[in-house]
Amino acid sequence: MKTILITGVNGYLGSKLAEKYSLYNNIVGLEKSTQNLFRLKDKKLKIYDYKSGLDDLFDNHKIDFIIHTATIYGRNGETYSDMINSNVNFPQILLKKAIDYNCKYFINTDTVLPRFTSAYSLTKNHFKDWLNFFSKNYNLKVVNLSVEHFYGPGSSETNFITLMIRKMLKNVQNIPLTMGEQNRDFLYIDDLLSVYDLVIDNLTEFSNFENFNVGSGVNTNLRYILEFIKDYTKSNSSLDFGALKYREDELMNSKNDINKLIALKWKPSIDIQTGLKNVIEYEKNL
Repeated sequence: MKTILITGVNGYLGSKLAEKYSLYNNIVGLEKSTQNLFRLKDKKLKIYDYKSGLDDLFDNHKIDFIIHTATIYGRNGETYSDMINSNVNFPQILLKKAIDYNCKYFINTDTVLPRFTSAYSLTKNHFKDWLNFFSKNYNLKVVNLSVEHFYGPGSSETNFITLMIRKMLKNVQNIPLTMGEQNRDFLYIDDLLSVYDLVIDNLTEFSNFENFNVGSGVNTNLRYILEFIKDYTKSNSSLDFGALKYREDELMNSKNDINKLIALKWKPSIDIQTGLKNVIEYEKNL
């Protein structure tokens, strides 16, 4: 039985990982606050808070490896300083603490977005630089997962697909959008979880710094997705394509080469249509 530290354990991805790995491992969670752990209310996990819990956490638990999922996207009014503190400064402190306590492995959940697409992508790329530095200068093996847009039942409205489904189920009169010409790779949550399985099973075989592009390997047009959701939900919402401008450095076409994962015998199992239907049916039953 391994002891796994999961940061952002009350988030969508973190809670899914905790649920999955708590069956056969000792899970220790790390969160910004230990209040309102709504995704973990039925789970018996030891959870520490970022600000005061790191020393106690590492003193009380011999951590075998860390899965870092905690992040701030900047969608809820956070300042740039908030994002730097959460996405760069804090995980850097965590890295050093892991090294001090002889933790050998760090699995980072990253983004495929180019560095200057947004403040979020800038901070994530900045932290990846630090990961590379630490892996070269300390006894720490890093696996960086550059993840495409993932989605699934139970995610919050910070997830674009969940947000659009909820708006269309509510028949929001007008939904302002870009032209929807982006062709992006969307990965279902169960397929993403299987990537973590693969990485954990092969941790000892990797070099000190390994980067994996994580996605389905198939691009889907954003406009197609939105129109599929509208048709399947029979929504009366008006999709106002072109009402919003593209971001500067908008990623228009994902070029996510997942051959490294394929070489390890991984492949996704849920296509975009099935995944969207699963999320829609889940949201209908809330």
